[in-house]
Amino acid sequence: MGNDVLRNRSLSFTARGILGYLLSLPDGADEDVRKLADKNPVIGRDGVRAAVDELIEARYYFRHTYRDARGHMRTAVYVFDTPQDTFAPLPVPPGTGTATPGRTGTLPSVGKDRGTKNETKTPPTSPAPPAEPVTAGDCRGELEHTAAGLLDRLASVDSRLALSAKQATALIPLAVQWLHRGATVAEITDALTQGLPPRVYSAAKLIADRLGRKLPAPRRQWKTYADCDADCGRLLPAGQDSGTCRHCADDDSARAVSVPGASGPNAAWHAARAAMRAA
Repeated sequence: MGNDVLRNRSLSFTARGILGYLLSLPDGADEDVRKLADKNPVIGRDGVRAAVDELIEARYYFRHTYRDARGHMRTAVYVFDTPQDTFAPLPVPPGTGTATPGRTGTLPSVGKDRGTKNETKTPPTSPAPPAEPVTAGDCRGELEHTAAGLLDRLASVDSRLALSAKQATALIPLAVQWLHRGATVAEITDALTQGLPPRVYSAAKLIADRLGRKLPAPRRQWKTYADCDADCGRLLPAGQDSGTCRHCADDDSARAVSVPGASGPNAAWHAARAAMRAA
């Protein structure tokens, strides 16, 4: 779910909250206005219904009434994270209800509104060539190698996201932008695999769209500091991974310098002055 819909001021906070909640549900979840109102008694049924009407008017929320295999009228709900100019409901897949003789493949018994979610469908294209693994030699640099491995592993999360070597190589620069901005491999994988539409016509186009549309803002780079090797409790300058701090280095220099004729209570002062001159 992108920031555009969360910051859409034409929608009320209630409508935005309900849309985010519905998008987080798995396909086939049983939700309707009555159940949403029961879970949010402060808003009430009228408030939930008004928020849903907002989403319908803004074309984020669609209802499709159909007749199931048993001849019962049902309503399927389709929810999108971007407004849809056109909407064509997908065929309702057969359910996994209790099997009865001669009635296999029928829909399970669920509530009136059968909530599903989807994203903007990509147009049908020719089948993608067989996926080929992307090797480390196909790219240069550590970030490119990480991005290549990430794209290659998407098929293990969802087989519909299998990419050919040519497609993965073309998508590596987009994935590298995420890594440059501080995103982790797990975060990128979640952004590319969560909430997929029921049908994926082109894995390369879907991944390219998500990498470009959901690109996060650059994260603040924090400086790292290491401890002084002399165990004095002080920190080394930023970027220095080992060694002694300036205070310990000055003490070592003062002890290493011998000043002829410097003795008595002023010996430490003479040693420090000699160390400053040596520096």
